Amino acid sequence: MIPVVDVEVDPTFPANVALGLPPEDEIDEEGYGFFRGVWDIGDVSHEEAVAMVKEERHLASLVDLAASTHADFEAIARALESTDPACLPTGFAAEHPQSEIVELVGDGYDAEPLLGSLELGVAGLSYALTSIGCFTAASCRSHLSDRSWSPRPVVYFAAERPTVHWLTSLVRDSGCGFGDGSAHGRLLIVEAPSITNFMDLADRVVRQVERQSPRR
Repeated sequence: MIPVVDVEVDPTFPANVALGLPPEDEIDEEGYGFFRGVWDIGDVSHEEAVAMVKEERHLASLVDLAASTHADFEAIARALESTDPACLPTGFAAEHPQSEIVELVGDGYDAEPLLGSLELGVAGLSYALTSIGCFTAASCRSHLSDRSWSPRPVVYFAAERPTVHWLTSLVRDSGCGFGDGSAHGRLLIVEAPSITNFMDLADRVVRQVERQSPRR
């Protein structure tokens, strides 16, 4: 059960928003844009993006099938993201001892970080955007918590004008939209009612690159 937020999105080209990549001297190990708990994920190849999109889709499918409520989805997703079994719903491991989710989460000590330590639903899109020359500054899948800093799934990113033009039809066709992220610098927002839309957009980006790369 993947949550869906009641939000309208605007997929039109963001004509009045400043576009372009941030200056390199304004990017450090904590990223760009005055966000907390973020980092520069660095260069991402097309192959790395494809692998991340595929892994994320698999994990989201596991969580979707295992969660009967949005609260369950939040708990299981957090457990996978942090490889922390304490985040799983009460009794989940005992009820599903053969679950791939339990295996992936591990014991919380030696499990490998999943999704590059990014959140489920935004990791694939962050990698896909970075692989086409965008700079991804921050992301949030939105959480069932008062501490969620975004009420809907978002990825803040910077890109050159031709790249955003290239993305516009893909954003529209996946049910996503653009927003103004200039309060944090020269940034755009891609937003959506659900991470399902984000995963669709990530798929479209990596598939379109194989036909027509925005870098060409």
